[in-house]
Amino acid sequence: MATRTLTDFEQLESIIERYFPDKFDYLKIVLAAGYSTLFINGITQPISLFLLGDPSTKKSSLLEITRNLDKVLWSDIFSPASFISGARDIEGGDLLPRLRNKCLVTPELGVLFKDRNLPQTLGLLTRLLDGFGYVRHTGFGEVGIHENVRFNWCAAIVKIQPKHWDLFGHLGHRLLFLHMENGNESVEAEEDRLVRMITEDRDYNEKLAICRNSVNNFFQNIQARYPNGVTWNTAMDNPRAKRIIVRAALMLKSLRGTIDPKDATNTIFEEPTRLTQSFYNICRGYALMHDRTHIIVNDVESVLAVMLDSAPPERKKLLLALLEQNGEIDADQYMEMSKHGYKRVLDDFTNFETLNIVEFVQDNTVKKIKLKPEFSWLLDKKILKMIKLHN
Repeated sequence: MATRTLTDFEQLESIIERYFPDKFDYLKIVLAAGYSTLFINGITQPISLFLLGDPSTKKSSLLEITRNLDKVLWSDIFSPASFISGARDIEGGDLLPRLRNKCLVTPELGVLFKDRNLPQTLGLLTRLLDGFGYVRHTGFGEVGIHENVRFNWCAAIVKIQPKHWDLFGHLGHRLLFLHMENGNESVEAEEDRLVRMITEDRDYNEKLAICRNSVNNFFQNIQARYPNGVTWNTAMDNPRAKRIIVRAALMLKSLRGTIDPKDATNTIFEEPTRLTQSFYNICRGYALMHDRTHIIVNDVESVLAVMLDSAPPERKKLLLALLEQNGEIDADQYMEMSKHGYKRVLDDFTNFETLNIVEFVQDNTVKKIKLKPEFSWLLDKKILKMIKLHN
């Protein structure tokens, strides 16, 4: 019986998993969103995808693997002012012109969210991530770029504070997130792994170099196949896949709604057009990595993970609990699952009703909610399987 030849994608997965076990599921989404989309003609909207997770999750290591790619612009230190500095007579001084059709990679972005000027910074980033360039006026006159600048941005940060989600909502959501989980490794397994590392494993820098080389070769092959960029075959896109993309964007729109604590009727929802386009583009980048110029249902795995991780963590937790309970859950069940008190659980239920995600079920014995019909697609067995891959 003939042995099947591994695809380029499968070979890449094998190498990354060998040297960074259980990390390829994250890396493939980073590459799809931040890098693969740069090969597709006609995309003008920037994509920003930030990795979230504890230091032990190897966020920075995954980004380091991308460091030597041709279209990556690496920056260890991020300063909002560097996009358009206003400095005169310095050739190549501003970052924004150099980002055209590139992916900015920032391995540590925590300092951004500790800045007391965060609202102003996010306002600047909101404008930049629209892709329309940026212009401001200084004492020296006008500085900046009027024409469109399409770029992507991948970065890493430990966590987003709860207060920041409301700020995102008021300024306009532009950031997408992917949460890296800590491995559930036992003490014995961790000990065995570390012993193997110092006994028979390769040096960290050597492993990193091998993975960098593999990723470089992977995308050089794509470049060779499509020297003039990829013309997308929209007519071949799977209709169900496109429907799921739209539904995922509408789900995240609700999950990220900003509730006015004084008047819930003033809840702010983001306009889903941009989100839908971002999800579609990520799916296209993921499909291209599988050597396709059209999307299929399996490609939506990439955006389902981003959909969940781009929501405030407590809302993600309640949605996952609903899915685990087949779309319906009562207060007693969620108190047990979340370890929250009754008042907190009831507040969470009420917020989900305000966000138009659930409706209360008439039950005289206990408070109970169920997913609204428009979100029942999440209970499909294939969708649930994709979601469980990342949670």
